Amino acid sequence: MEIDAVTFVVIDVETTGLDPAQGDRVCEVGAIKIQAGRELGRFESLVNPERDIPEPARAKNRITDEMVREAPTFAAIAPKLRPFLAGTVFVAQNAEFDLGFVNAEFVRAGMGKLTIPAADTIPLARRVRPGLPRYNLDTLAHHFGLKFNSRHRSIGDCEVTVRVFLECLKALRQRGEVRSLEDLVRKGGVR
Repeated sequence: MEIDAVTFVVIDVETTGLDPAQGDRVCEVGAIKIQAGRELGRFESLVNPERDIPEPARAKNRITDEMVREAPTFAAIAPKLRPFLAGTVFVAQNAEFDLGFVNAEFVRAGMGKLTIPAADTIPLARRVRPGLPRYNLDTLAHHFGLKFNSRHRSIGDCEVTVRVFLECLKALRQRGEVRSLEDLVRKGGVR
């Protein structure tokens, strides 16, 4: 499929910890849908993780138990989020992390795992800008001259990840390395 015809959803989740297999849960999700460099829509919600948010997570994402107490559970937002993701390519900074949490939550909500392609901005950025000291979102934002509206909050991180992704895609296209979805998945795919 020609790359300009592909619809991408750049997604970021904030969580109660680092491992969904150990009971950690999503406490915020943000997603921005783009095609041919244009934004098509957004999805954003705090999520009641149905458990306390530990201090290390609160310190990082500034999401408190009080903020999510009246928020919908993931099972409640899943019927809206799933169609938002349908037919797209899942894109994230460290995509395995976000995809792992999103899939764990969909399974917990009684839905299957996502079967859409996934791309990760880290290997894409390594191809485009080799030799950076690190490839975390802060380093990439600094390198590409991008500013955060809200760091470690889902939609703020999504906004910057969209720009990083588009910069990487532009460079790879200019070099002739990415012409199709299949090319992109080979360069930065998760599965």
